[in-house]
Order: sequence, then C-alpha cells, then structure tokens
Amino acid sequence: MSSSFRIFESVISPSESKKTMGKNKKSAPPVRSVSTAASPAPAPRPSGLLKKLIPTQEQTAPLLPDAPPDTAWDEEQIRNWAASLSMSAHEQFAAWVEQFASWGTRLKDAHDRSVSAGRALEAERETLQGRLSEESARLAADRAAFDIEQAQQRQDRAELETARLALTGERETLDEQRLAVVRQQEVLTRQAAELRGQLVLEREASLQTLRQQVEELEQRRDRLPAEIVQYRAVLLDRAREDVEALKAGVQTQEVVLHERELQLNAHELALATRDRKLAMNEELLRVRRGSLTEEIREEFQRQLEDAQRQSQRLQTRLDKAHAQKDELQQALDDLGELREQVGGDPQRLFDELDALRQRNRDLDRQVQELLAGGAEEDASQLRLQRDDLQQWLTQAEQELFDLRRRQSEWQRSVTEREDWQKTRKVLETNRALLQGAVSQLQQDVDDLLNRQQQKTVFPELTRMDAELTVRVHTDPVPDKLSQLVDELQCRIAHAEKGKQFYFRKEELQLFLGGLAMSQLHVFQGISGTGKTSLATAFAKAVGGVCTTVPVQAGWRDRADLIGHYNAFEKRYYERNTLQALYRAQTEADSDRLHIVLLDEMNLSRPEQYFAEFLSAMEMGEADRWINLMESGPAQGAPKLLRDGRDIKLAPNVWFIGTANHDETTNAFADKTHDRAFVLELPRQESPESGLRRLKPVTWSHQSLIDRFDVVCKELQPQVVDLMAFINDSDLTRLLGDTFNLGWGNRLERQMMRFVPVVIEAGGSEGLAVDHLLSSRMFRDGKVIGRHDVGKDDLQRVEEALLEMWRECELEGEPTRCLMTLRRDIKRLERGG
Repeated sequence: MSSSFRIFESVISPSESKKTMGKNKKSAPPVRSVSTAASPAPAPRPSGLLKKLIPTQEQTAPLLPDAPPDTAWDEEQIRNWAASLSMSAHEQFAAWVEQFASWGTRLKDAHDRSVSAGRALEAERETLQGRLSEESARLAADRAAFDIEQAQQRQDRAELETARLALTGERETLDEQRLAVVRQQEVLTRQAAELRGQLVLEREASLQTLRQQVEELEQRRDRLPAEIVQYRAVLLDRAREDVEALKAGVQTQEVVLHERELQLNAHELALATRDRKLAMNEELLRVRRGSLTEEIREEFQRQLEDAQRQSQRLQTRLDKAHAQKDELQQALDDLGELREQVGGDPQRLFDELDALRQRNRDLDRQVQELLAGGAEEDASQLRLQRDDLQQWLTQAEQELFDLRRRQSEWQRSVTEREDWQKTRKVLETNRALLQGAVSQLQQDVDDLLNRQQQKTVFPELTRMDAELTVRVHTDPVPDKLSQLVDELQCRIAHAEKGKQFYFRKEELQLFLGGLAMSQLHVFQGISGTGKTSLATAFAKAVGGVCTTVPVQAGWRDRADLIGHYNAFEKRYYERNTLQALYRAQTEADSDRLHIVLLDEMNLSRPEQYFAEFLSAMEMGEADRWINLMESGPAQGAPKLLRDGRDIKLAPNVWFIGTANHDETTNAFADKTHDRAFVLELPRQESPESGLRRLKPVTWSHQSLIDRFDVVCKELQPQVVDLMAFINDSDLTRLLGDTFNLGWGNRLERQMMRFVPVVIEAGGSEGLAVDHLLSSRMFRDGKVIGRHDVGKDDLQRVEEALLEMWRECELEGEPTRCLMTLRRDIKRLERGG
C-alpha cells in the first residue's frame, strides 16, 4: 500500500490516523475533507501563532547540530499560508502549534537541567580528584618513612650477621680446643700402652738371657706392677687436672657464648616483631588506598553512566519529535497528491480495493486446499512404501544372520576335526617318547634327592655364618651432625675413582633426617640427577655395604625380591636382597651401614613385591621379621634365622629406591609414599673447588643411631611446640574441611625424628617442614592433581600456608610447597 493511500486513510479515519502519525500522547483531530468548489472563509491574522512559533525556534535551535532552514521559519510565508486556511483548519493548526511550542519549551528546560547536572558532576569529579591527590601524597610520605625504617632494619641485620659470624668463630675455636684435649688424652693413653709393652719386652729378654737370675727377676717383676700403677696414677692425675682446667675454661666460654646467643635471639625476635608490624602497616595502607581508589572510581563511573543514560533518553525524545514532524509534513504532501489522483472521490478507490482483497482471499483458499489434499495423499503413499521396505529389510537381516551363523558353525566344525586329528597323532608320538623318559627321569630324581639331603637349604647364608665371624672395626660418627654433613660432602665427592660427585648440603641435611625417620627412601628426579650415585657414594663414604638390586617389570610378590624355596630340590634360592639382609646381621657387619639399592623400583608395583617389608617397618624393632618359608628345615638352618624360617629386618639396613616417571613406570600408592622418605634431587651441579680428600673411614651404625636419639630428645620440646602451632593453624582446618586430609600419627612420629636431625645437621625448621609438607600433602592425589579442586581452593591453601609460616615464625618461605601449588594453579588456568 502506498504512502499516499495511508495518509488518505488517516484523513478519512481518525482511529487509523492515530496509528499512522506516531506515538504522541495526544493526537491531533482528523482533518475533514473540504470540497474544492467551496471557497474558504477568510481567517484572522495569526499573530498569536507567530508569537509562539518564533520563541519555539529560539528555544530549539541551540539543541540541534544545524541551524533550522530559513523557509520553514519565514514569517511572511506563515502569515500567507495561515490566511488561506479555513476557520476549522486554522483552529486545528493553532492547536498543533500550541502543542509544538509547549514541547519546545519542555525540551529546552530538560536541556538546561542536563547541562546543570553535567556541571555539578564535573565539580564533584574535581573534588574527588583533589582528595585522591591528597591521599597519594600521604601514601608517598608513608612510603618514604617505611623506606627509612627498612634501611635501619637492614643495618641492624648487618650488625646481627657480624655478631653471628663472630660467635661462629668462637665456636670453631672452642671445637679446636676440645679436639686438642682429645688428642692429648690419646697421646697419654698411647704412652701408657707403650710403657706396658716395653716392660713386657724387657722381662722376656731377661728371662731368655739370664735364666740363672730368675729369682732376682721375679722379685723385680713383683715390684714393677706397683711402680707402673703409681706412675700411671701420677700421669692420670696430671691429665685429670689438665682436663678439669680445660673443662672449666670451656664451661666459662660456653656460658659467655650462651648469654650472647640469648641476646642475639632476643634482638632477632625484636627485629622479627618489627618486620611483622611494618608488613601489617604496609598491607593496611595498600588495602586502604586500593579500596578508596576503587570507591572513587565506581562512584564517578556510576554518575557518568547516569548522565549518559539521561542524555541518551533526551536524544531519543528529540529524535522522535523530529520523526513526528517529518511524518506530519509527509502526510500533508501525500494528502495533496492523493486528492489529485482520486479526483476528489476516494470511495471508488475503497470499493476496488475491497474487491481485490476478496479475490485474493479466494485464490489463497483454493491454493491451500489443493496443497493440503496433495500433501495428505503423498504422505499416505510414502508411509505405506516405508512400512513395506522396513519389513523387507528386517526379513533380509534375519536371513543374513542365520546364514552367517550356519557358516561359522560349519567352519568351526571342520577346524575342530582337523585339530583333533593332528592332536591325536602328536599325542601318540609323544606318549611313546614319554614312556621311555619317565623311567630315566625317576631314576635321576631319586639320585638328586639323595644328594640334596646331604646339603644345606641356605648355602650362601650358611657360608656367611662360617666366614663373617670377626667384627669389622668401626669409628664413632662426629659429635656434631653439621660436621658429619661437611665430611659427607667431601667423602661423597671422592668416593668413586675418576669421578667427582657434588651434592649440596641442603640435600645431605634432608638425607640425614630421612635416615633417622624411615628405613625406606625414594629418590626421584630426571635422568642424570645422581639418584643412584648418591646411594652408592654414600655407602662408600661411610664404609658401608651397598647391594644393587635391579627391579624388573614383571615382579609381583616377595619371591621376586628375596627368593623362594624349592620343595622339590629342598633348597632356598637366595637372591641378593636376602643375602644383604642376612649379612647385615652377622658378627662382622652388625655395626656397619648397609644399603639395598632398588634400581627403578617403580617398574613394578612396590605395594606387591615389597608389601611384607612395608608392614614390618610399621612394627617395633623387635617384631620386624620376614617369613621365608612355612616350616624350617630339619637340619642345617643358618643360626641367625628364627626357627630356621624367619629373617629379621635389621636396623642397620636402609632400602633406597630410585624412581623415574614415564609411560613404563607405575605411580606410588599412598601405602608406600607415606612410609618412605621421598627426596626430589635437582640436576647435578659442578662440584665446588676445595672439597678436600679425607682418609677412608668406617662409621659405626650404633653411634649414628645414638646421636640421632640424643638430638631428638634435646629438641623434642621445640618440635612439640611447632606441631601445636601447625595443628591449630587455618591450613590444618582447610585441608581437613576441603580436602579431607589430616596429619595422622605416622606423620607426627616422622616429624619428631626428622625435624631435630635436620636442624642439628645445619638446616632449619622451615627446610624440614617444607620438605615434609611438599612430599606428604602437596603431591598428586592429595592437594594437587585433583579434578574436584579448583583454582580458588588452591589459592586459599597458598594463603593459609603463608599465614601458618608467619605464625610459626619459620625461616624463609615454603619454596617446595609454593612451587608445587603454583604449578598446579597454572595447569588449571590452562584448562588441564
């Protein structure tokens, strides 16, 4: 339908005119059709209209981007046009002009309010900007004061470090004095021994050369013991006096050093308290600044968005007003054109239009009837064809299935008959051969049994009973575990000829703690990190024995590890592990350190072939027995086996397993992981220059265990206090609530053995706790590597961990735990 016809309908029908002319709140009354024959009555001069139109022009002109057209606002044209209107048209036009003028006035008022709101918003923004500048200046002043405080703190730390170095030098001097006293005692003991040997030699020479003076020599011999005792007493008194003098000096020096150490500890505590206060103040300032800046930004953004929305609403109203004006103008133009086209008789056009509409509806009805009838007939036919084809397809599939089944049965029947015939021929041939071999085999078996009855069930273990009877001389370990670490680093570096290994003191400190904590160690790391080298070099460095056992992928039970009993031959096949366990208990090696190196131990599952050892490690030392066979042999059992069938897991044996992680290996179960000391070795570094070569030594296992016990007893209150802080921390509650994890009695027992030894070896509480948490809790399947844990959960764990670290006043940061957590957070961010 053309626009001219729509305008014409709006003129004829008032209701349709409202729909066409827009969404005005109040539509103008419809314009009646005026016959061209009637002459219009003269209209009065519209002076009031001009007074309303001209101010409307002045009000709305500043709101538009362009100046209004001159012709649209020409006063003379408006007067001439108004004069040509009839009285009714003049009244309608006057009403429209009244509405237009009112609308322009309201539009200007809204614009003025928008401008005022913008100015107020700009003034408020300037005020907020001033406040922000003042807050920034205040924060800068606080930052300067904080920098001055940090400089003072660094100076205090430097003084503290100087005092600590001086204290270390004094301790070294004291150790040298103690060493001199020990050496003096050794010299006195050696002199006494030489004196006794010299007197014995003189007596023997006198007996051989002067037999005739036997009586005189016997008298002299009777006097000599008393003289020796007297002289020895004099020497011992002098030595005791020297020792007491040295002890008094040492005790005095220790008191002075202890007092200085207390002062340094108090100073360190004060510095730590001040550091915490400064950190809290800095955090409060940062939070306050961030919150204030965010509030200002949000308030400004909100006000700006309100102003923009209000401006958009005003602009929308203005666009609608312009659109309505254009529609009215277009309606007037179309009305004139329509009148010219219809020749002043619009009813005829309406009649033709109704006839065309009726015809169109009839044609549409016929088309729909034809389409409906044809579609229904075609659909019925297609459904019938589909049903027939589906039935035929079902029958064909059933016939095909029957044919294939029958073919399979025929083929299987033919194959079975052929196999039966071949099997029958082979069995007949083998039967003839076996009948001749059975008699020969029976005779060989009888001879073998007769020979085996004369042999022992455990040949290698019995040989050790006969050969390893003289105890190997061992030396006590150094009194200080830190000195032991220093010597270990040097001895391991030169343990292998032609090679030099270097392990940091941090790894050796953790390794010593692991020796005190568990008899099972697991060394992990990429190839080339020295997992095997550390185990073998340590055994050589301490004068111990290392037995290497390559683990195979097919191991399933303990027989693969220690051997098995052959009831037919009445002999136990002793593997290297069993021989190493037995040798560690012999008289010769009972005080030496023994290492059983399980190379690539996760090629098979340790929970299967190592299960009995894992269970034995949980028992007391007296109950750690491994069953070898159901009943002991009648005779010839090794003497160190209980009832000839159980072997003890000796305390001087440690199992060290190396582990790689690839597609050929298995992950460790919690049963293995929780009972073992796990050490992740970094890539080997270049050895430090100046690692001296020391003479070989064989350290005593018992002295090492005694030293561990003494250290654990001395530092027990410190570790108990640390455990109390950890148990009361938010980290413990978070792990229990979110991850269903707890420390457990086993972990607490291990911590009571591990932490004191690491501290005594030169490490710190932070190093020990960080290692235990990272290897026990922060590993795959516990805290990280889980699909039911999100990034937010891990971030809360990280915050709780750092908070616990501050509450316990642990040194440094939990580097291993943080690295593990952040690596898993990145994995979750990538969508892994």
